[in-house]
Order: sequence, then structure tokens, then C-alpha cells
Amino acid sequence: MRVREMSLAAVVVLAMSAAFVPELAAQQQRRGTDFAQEPACQTLTPASMGGAAPKGQNVVVMRYLGASNHEIAYRDRVVLFNAYYTRVAPGRPLGFTKEDVKKADAIVVGHAHGDHFNDVPFVAKATGAPVIGSPITAAFAKTQGIPDAQIVSVSGKGGAADARTFGPLTIEPVLGTHKENSPEYGKSTGAAFRSIMEAMGLSRTPEQQEAARTIGARDPKLVTEGTLGFLLTTEDGFRIFLRDASGEPTESEQALMKRIGRTDVAVISYTSYVPQAQIPLTLPLVQLYKPGVWMPTHHDDTGGSRLDTPIEPMMLALRDAMPETRAISPLYRTPVCFDTQTRDVFVGR
Repeated sequence: MRVREMSLAAVVVLAMSAAFVPELAAQQQRRGTDFAQEPACQTLTPASMGGAAPKGQNVVVMRYLGASNHEIAYRDRVVLFNAYYTRVAPGRPLGFTKEDVKKADAIVVGHAHGDHFNDVPFVAKATGAPVIGSPITAAFAKTQGIPDAQIVSVSGKGGAADARTFGPLTIEPVLGTHKENSPEYGKSTGAAFRSIMEAMGLSRTPEQQEAARTIGARDPKLVTEGTLGFLLTTEDGFRIFLRDASGEPTESEQALMKRIGRTDVAVISYTSYVPQAQIPLTLPLVQLYKPGVWMPTHHDDTGGSRLDTPIEPMMLALRDAMPETRAISPLYRTPVCFDTQTRDVFVGR
């Protein structure tokens, strides 16, 4: 029907409706996502393994995949943070194997220790995704058969100039550090772990131990030059920071936070038998990144080679120091969904 054929009343109603369209859109945006109607938030199957991609344009879905592995799905893009999926008894099963991973648009590697990197070559070959890491990670990736065309070497010192865009998602590498407890601590806790497992009758056989052996870079400069964090930014400005090692913030990290102010989600390593030793290494990083949500990584038993890190002491310390920040430690494969506009969060089963 042409406008000239409408009654005056109809034209007035049409004009009023048009005027209300922006306000209605704004109200809908404020209401946020109905996560119950979002398929990606109702399944345990990651997008990298054939699960639903986020349907909503403002939805980010994050999943913890054991060890220091995470999946971030946004619109039709999938980013994998590290890849070490191999599990050997008595390690808890993840509910999938590396053979299940079929899709990735990028694999970002925090550092090239075996329990972060071990399955990256397999996943890179299966998906064709570029592998983004430090020069040390890149050099090691080449020795493991990853084609040069898939290796992206970045120092993490270049700021926003080092960022790469994958459709509606931008990934910026940031130089970090990797601080471990003393060698004496490692020897004593390793011996204690083996003693506990033997007492429980859960020790690995020599064959299982060989199957669980990790490969990885041994460059001594990995601590200061081979560890990266990654800032992921959605098209509408939602920020996720990923860091798979703890240690003092670098100048690059401090410059990043001076530029952006805060993040919406920070995934930061928290791994130790003794929380009192680890909290001083993890909490200052959370305070630097000022996230709305903190999620731990590298805190599980890492395939049966160590005990789980007690989570509650860190969460209590975080609640005291940063009451505005929520701590979420999801189960393997559980969808943690964020509305990038309202910052609402939903944790699946």
C-alpha cells in the first residue's frame, strides 16, 4: 500500500512506530541474550568438535578443555588456546580426544612446554589453522613438522601493531613471563606425589608413563622471551585475556593495560600444590587486568601427573581483594557464555 492511500491516522501511527524503532532496539539490547535459547550454551560439545557455533551476534562461548586448554567461539570463529588433550590413566578423561577436533581458525600458544603444546601439531594438521606463538614456540613448532605457512612468530612487544584479525575477532599477542617455583620445590612435590599415588595403588606402569611423556621446548629463554599472553577483542569491544603462566607483569603487559584500562574476562594460570605459594603470583596479574570474570587455567591434575590445585583459597583471596570480580571455574567442556553488550554471563551444566 502506498502512503498516499493511507488514512491520516495510519500515517501518524507509522511515523510514531518509526520513531520508536531505535528505542525498541535499545530496549532489546539492554534485555540481553536469552541463553536458554542459545544452542551453543546448552551443549557440552565444543564448536571445534562439531558443536553449535554461537547463534547470537553478541555471544561469546568459552570452554575449559583441561590442562591449560581453552576454546573461544564467537560468531563463526573458533580460537583454541593451547592443545594438550592426551590423557593417560589415572588422569581424568576429558570426554573427547584430539581426533575429535575438526575446526579452528587460530591456535594461540602461551608457551611451548609439552603440557601446553603436545597436541598442537596434530590439531594444526587436522584444522589447517595458523599457530601463533613466540619465536621460541615457532622454532619448536617447525621441528615438530608444522609447515612454515602455518607458523606465525610474534614477539609480543609490538602492541596493537602485532594484532591479527580473524573476521570479527582480533588477537593481540603480549609478552609475558613464566615463573616457576624453585627446583627444590619441584623435586619435593614430585616425590610426594609419587609416594601418594603408590600408597593409593594408582602408580603408572612404565608403558603408561611413556605414553604420558610430554615433548616441549627447553630453551632457557622461554621464561623471559618465550611466553605470551593474548588479548582477544570482539567486534563490539568485549575483551578476553589469556595467560597460561604466572609471573611478574612485563612492560608490554603494563603498557597494554594503560591503553585499554580493563578486561571483561581474564584466564590466568593458577597451578601449585600449595596455594600460599601461588596466590602471590596469580593475584597481582588478576589485579592488573581488572576482569569482570577470572577463570583459572593449568589448575587440574594435568592428565594424572600432578594433584589438582586447591581453588578455594585463591577465590577467597580474590573476593577479599577484588569483590567486583567474579571467579568461575567450570568443568571440562561446560559452556561459559557471555553477552558482549550487557556483560551478562551464563554457566552451563
